[in-house]
Amino acid sequence: MANPNPHAARIAKKRARKPGDLSQVLRMLWQALLEAEEVLLESDNAEWTLKAVHAISQSAGQYVKLLEVGELEARLAAVEQAMKERP
Repeated sequence: MANPNPHAARIAKKRARKPGDLSQVLRMLWQALLEAEEVLLESDNAEWTLKAVHAISQSAGQYVKLLEVGELEARLAAVEQAMKERP
């Protein structure tokens, strides 16, 4: 018997995925920035240019925040390791 609701099955499969890590998100955002830059540089349409500018500004802001989070995580891990090694 065929699945009566294949859409629900696809959603359940997607939810079962493991959460991504910071480096994956950074890679995705960087790719999005590159694609938005390409649209910005090649578009003759004012509406697409404005949309690309908006996408770049939003993505760049998030990218910088994630870089800061990554740096803080690394620093915290170093402090935690130093505390474990302390007598």
